Amino acid sequence: MSTGEIARLGELLSAEEAKSIAAALRQVKMPHVAAKRAYPAHRSEVERLLKQLISRDTDAALVAAVLDGIAAVPKVHRPVVVWTSPSIPGSTGHTTLAALDMINDATTHIHAATYSAGKDSPHLAALRNALDRGVTVTVVVDVKERADAAALIAQRLDGARIWTLAEPAGGQWAIQHSKLIAVDDRCSFVTSANFSTAAAMRSLECGMFSQDALIATGIREHLENLHAHGILIDFKT
Repeated sequence: MSTGEIARLGELLSAEEAKSIAAALRQVKMPHVAAKRAYPAHRSEVERLLKQLISRDTDAALVAAVLDGIAAVPKVHRPVVVWTSPSIPGSTGHTTLAALDMINDATTHIHAATYSAGKDSPHLAALRNALDRGVTVTVVVDVKERADAAALIAQRLDGARIWTLAEPAGGQWAIQHSKLIAVDDRCSFVTSANFSTAAAMRSLECGMFSQDALIATGIREHLENLHAHGILIDFKT
C-alpha cells in the first residue's frame, strides 16, 4: 500500500470525512460512491486515491481500516506563508492567488476586509461568483481614505453585506486597514494584500493562510460582534 497516497488522504480528509468514507467503503465497496462523503472540492482527488489503493490491494476493507487510522490521528494545521513576489530559485509558500481558491471553494459564508480594490480585481470577480451561487458575503471597507473603492465594491457586490467603521464620537475618524478573508468557519487568510490585480500578481505582499477552524470562526465572530455593537455599520452609497 502506497504511503504517499495514504499521506495525501490524511491531508485532504477531516476525521469525520475519513470515518464516513470508511463506513461507505465497507458497505458498498465502491470508491466513487464513498468519495461523495468528502468535501466537494476534494472529491475527485479522493476518488482517484481510493481507486488506486483498492486496485493495488483489491481489498476495500483494508483501505477502510486505513481510513479509520487517519480518522484517529489528531489534526494539526500549521499556518502557511503566502507571498506575492517574483519567482526566484528556492522560494517557498503559496501565492496570494490562493485567496481566490478560498473564495471559489466557499459554500456557506465569506467574511472579508480590504482597504482598497481595483476595478479589475480578481478578488471582486470571485466574490461576485460566490454571491451568484448563494454564498453569504460580508466585506468590510474603508470610507475615510478610500470611499471610491468602497463604492466600487458595493456596486460590484450588489447583494453582499458591506460594512465600514462608524465615525468615532469626539475623536479622529480612523481608517479600516485590515486585509483578510475567512471562509465557512474553516479557513482564513490574513495578509498585506488589498483586493487588486497588483496585489494578487505583481506587488510584494505577504500573508498567512490557516486551516484552523477556531481562527476562521474567531474572525467571523469578532466582525459580527463589532457590527452588533455599532463599531462596524452598514455602508451606504
